[in-house]
Amino acid sequence: MHFMEVCAKIKRDKKKTKEKVVVVKKLLLLSMIIFMILSWSGIGASAQSEIEIKLVPEQGEVLKMQSEGEEVVNLQMRLRDLGYFNYKVTGYYGDATRNAVALFQEENGLAVDGTVGPETRAVLYSSEAKRYTVESTLASRYLPASRGGISTMGQLVEWFSEGQYIFPRGAVAKVTDVDTGKSFYMKRTGGIYHADSEPVSKEDAETIRSIWGGWSWERRAVIVEIGGLRIAASMHGMPHAFDRVPNNGMQGHVCIHFYKSRTHIRNKEDPDHQAMVHKAAGR
Repeated sequence: MHFMEVCAKIKRDKKKTKEKVVVVKKLLLLSMIIFMILSWSGIGASAQSEIEIKLVPEQGEVLKMQSEGEEVVNLQMRLRDLGYFNYKVTGYYGDATRNAVALFQEENGLAVDGTVGPETRAVLYSSEAKRYTVESTLASRYLPASRGGISTMGQLVEWFSEGQYIFPRGAVAKVTDVDTGKSFYMKRTGGIYHADSEPVSKEDAETIRSIWGGWSWERRAVIVEIGGLRIAASMHGMPHAFDRVPNNGMQGHVCIHFYKSRTHIRNKEDPDHQAMVHKAAGR
């Protein structure tokens, strides 16, 4: 009887030991799961922090013309997300990026200088940044009445959102003086806030001289025709600064302004040019 009790006790002890082993294994498995969850959470938080750091450029760096690198890539992607930059992301801060930044600054009530400093950066990467939407253009708005349009005059086209793309650098447009009806051809050779342009030939330069009575800073209402469109504009007749079209009878370039375009030096609208733009639009 004593032997049977000993055997029964041994069996009970083995059973309890097995139960303890099972409990320990379960606790170890649970500990491993908790550890893995905590580890993955840490990695995710670290990765998220790293991404956020990369998205926002360093606070002390001012991005401007000829800047390049990862910070410019981030800038272009942000501007594109907001609707201000509609070009390929290159990582180089050129005219297109500068114009997009200037438009963003204008739309968001910031000082317009085309560079990204602390103030512009703070608004740009915030939830308060305003998105920009360009309404689709109806060609009939810009076509002459003789071709199914709505006006024989030019149409007001905002320079920064549409005009600079309709009349891009390197493009040639027919320009007609509103008062005399005389026409000549101009090539856009530069300009950010308006179109710096030069006559294509000596004949075009002579036509300009005949209209203005020589070289003159007088603002005159003109209609710029390009791609079948008629755009209200203003032009002076005084050649100055750089010259990129050789043997055209004029040394330098002249300025053609459009609706809401600005001067390069003061970065402000020229009232006289804007008055002539409205005259070219029949207003």
